[in-house]
Amino acid sequence: MYSILKHTHMTFILLAIVIFILRFFWLKSGHVNAQKAVYKKIHLHTHLTIIVLGLALMGLLHFNPFVESGYWLLEKLIAFVAYFAMVQVALNEKTKKHIQWLAFIGAFGWLAYIAKLAFTKQAILLVG
Repeated sequence: MYSILKHTHMTFILLAIVIFILRFFWLKSGHVNAQKAVYKKIHLHTHLTIIVLGLALMGLLHFNPFVESGYWLLEKLIAFVAYFAMVQVALNEKTKKHIQWLAFIGAFGWLAYIAKLAFTKQAILLVG
């Protein structure tokens, strides 16, 4: 069960990244699909699935983000919220173009931080 959850979680993460890059490219090139509701919903549901699978993995592995040994997971959840906010700013057509680019790059910075936390399982910001 663990292997299925883990690989599905990672697959949806990759899918979310690909959709994010595609939607950003569409937005920058003025493509007709850039702001279609169906692609927004697919992207949102991909993120929702990532959260649900992550929570399922937490439950399966008995991780608690509110104890000192699980602070890395709490940081990961907070970083995911920051990543999601950056994605929303980057894909908002009303946002200034230079802010969109900063948010696009910032989203990948948060993704790198999330990956670092996933591999090392060591908190940086919430060290107690």
